[in-house]
Amino acid sequence: MYYVSNRPPLPESSVIVRKKNLVQQVYQILYESIISLWLKPGQPLREKEICEQLQISRTPVREALLKLADERLIVILDRSGTYVSRINIQDVRESQFIRESLENAMVRDAVRNWNTDLSEKLSLLLEQQKLCVKDDNRLRLYELDEMFHRTIVEFRFSSRIWKIINNAKAQMDRVRILALPLPRSAAEIVEEHSIIYEALCSGNETQAVEAMTFHLNTVFTSLEQLLEKHHEYFEE
Repeated sequence: MYYVSNRPPLPESSVIVRKKNLVQQVYQILYESIISLWLKPGQPLREKEICEQLQISRTPVREALLKLADERLIVILDRSGTYVSRINIQDVRESQFIRESLENAMVRDAVRNWNTDLSEKLSLLLEQQKLCVKDDNRLRLYELDEMFHRTIVEFRFSSRIWKIINNAKAQMDRVRILALPLPRSAAEIVEEHSIIYEALCSGNETQAVEAMTFHLNTVFTSLEQLLEKHHEYFEE
């Protein structure tokens, strides 16, 4: 079902730098391939093919796969092999809960410590997002969406908090990527960001949190359509 002849197991851009940590590099390549749906839910993973493409031994690949299994992004079965995990709805809900809790805390902090620098950074991102709407470039809009949220999170805190959020929302991100072709307007996404930005600018903490909460929960509006259209990607 998933096998495509002449297609490498990983994106052709996947490159290993020998002087850096091999396990972490393999993990990141596999992680991004799973989140982006290059590796689709239910798709088998073959160590030998991955090793051959990356030109490395099996040890770092196996260690990376074990880490991904701990994060429920892959399933390792002794007899059946290794597969990309199907999307579990409860995992998506848990991802959403963690993300919403942390990002709303970051929004409150941003309101209380708002400054010109953060305002300019978010304003620039909004302008770039509007161009994506004009060009109907949804993948780039997804990337700018990530940058918008990360900018708020890292306004006064280290990248550690964003890493926690990013790890927690992995299952949700697969749903978001899968939902990109759906009818939900790209303009709606930018409008939601604009409302968050305006609430931050006005210093209205309650409105900012409500706007962020609404925006983050829109992922669930796509689930019913995705379950019908791509049922094979979800756990029964």
